[in-house]
Amino acid sequence: MHRRVRAKIKWVPTEQGGKKRFPIKEYSTASHFLDDDPNQGWSVILKIELNMDNYVSICDFSFLFPERAPQTIIYVGSKFELFESRKVADGEIIEVSE
Repeated sequence: MHRRVRAKIKWVPTEQGGKKRFPIKEYSTASHFLDDDPNQGWSVILKIELNMDNYVSICDFSFLFPERAPQTIIYVGSKFELFESRKVADGEIIEVSE
């Protein structure tokens, strides 16, 4: 069964150490879920649907290797961080549907 997961991403502003260019279509990077093991990270793919003001994007969310990712961390309200060599955004799952 395939679930659609949507997330809201709040990008760290460039002047605060965030990305110089924000993604407009698709973006893949490392993530860490706040409810997960502190040493565990996951590769994620974001398909940007809407870029809003104030460094906020709405996107479809998926794991690069979904068969390995625990589904217990995917629920509405689940929070995560996105990283490159540093933190670039905070995220929150806003919708999970079948």
